[in-house]
Amino acid sequence: MRIKNVLYVFLCALLMACQSTEEKRLVRSKGLPYELLLVVESEVWNGDMGDSLRSILEGAMPGLMQYEPMFRLLRVFPEHYDRKYVTMRNKLYVRIDKKLSKPVLGVTRNSEATPQIEVTLAARDVHELRTIFSLNKQKIVDLFVDSELNIEAQRLRKKYSKKVADEVDSIWGWRLCVPEEIRASKKAVNFLWAGTNRLEKDLNVVTYTYPMNSAENAFDKDVFVRKRDSVLKTNIPGSRPDQWMTTTWEEGVPLVDIRKRVLDGVEVLETRGLWEMHNGAIGGPFVSLTRVDSASGRIVVCEGFVYSPRTKKRELIRTLEAALRTLSLQKKN
Repeated sequence: MRIKNVLYVFLCALLMACQSTEEKRLVRSKGLPYELLLVVESEVWNGDMGDSLRSILEGAMPGLMQYEPMFRLLRVFPEHYDRKYVTMRNKLYVRIDKKLSKPVLGVTRNSEATPQIEVTLAARDVHELRTIFSLNKQKIVDLFVDSELNIEAQRLRKKYSKKVADEVDSIWGWRLCVPEEIRASKKAVNFLWAGTNRLEKDLNVVTYTYPMNSAENAFDKDVFVRKRDSVLKTNIPGSRPDQWMTTTWEEGVPLVDIRKRVLDGVEVLETRGLWEMHNGAIGGPFVSLTRVDSASGRIVVCEGFVYSPRTKKRELIRTLEAALRTLSLQKKN
């Protein structure tokens, strides 16, 4: 019996060693952040389905003041796909397969390189392809964007602003990793702002909490915007008494996109939109994650916003969005 146990342990160790060796063999993936390789057949690309793919994958990223595409799209037909594309970080395959019994949406990770994500969309004809893509277009976008954000979040967990991390820890006992160039800060009651204080490519992070109210839904759009404007008016004033930071409104409607999501097993409210200085001439995009901290009975909001009037802002706001995903409410011992 003892010999069998020893043999079992040896085999398990051998399998783990083989798996570890196999993982080490994977080369580093290549590609720019948010660069997406689309492998699609010419008959699909040159028809209505191609227009649908372009409209989503090269469509405007939400929450920005000007057009910036969701991805940098590279397109290749299957007959031209060769070894130079194998290690691309983000790949989407769209194909027709008449042998299928039903449409397929598949996801594979780290098959040829690391980190890497490959999404396959396949159906028996173009009509089925169009249908399954229409039903899953947001999911497909999320798969690639989340993969990139998680890569950046992992990088930030290794190289971050220690000053901001220490202040978040001292106020709440949480862990938050923001870009290391963010060093300036301002503390108030249940509130922290931190930023780079630049005239261009200015990165800012705001974290605040407020008590849960059983009569309110913290994930309601109107509740969120009202709380946000109240907190920012108090804590981020302008140079004059009649100036303060606020959500941008147009004809009585806040310019925000809101949706519920589950990230790392936690339900959050993801909000992106535009901010401005009331009675001022500056503004830009913001993104925030709101969650419920049941242990303390409070709502937690972590937000990133950018001021960079003369540059593109997609990469800047996504860097901050990745930083928001490093927030951990687990108290330190």
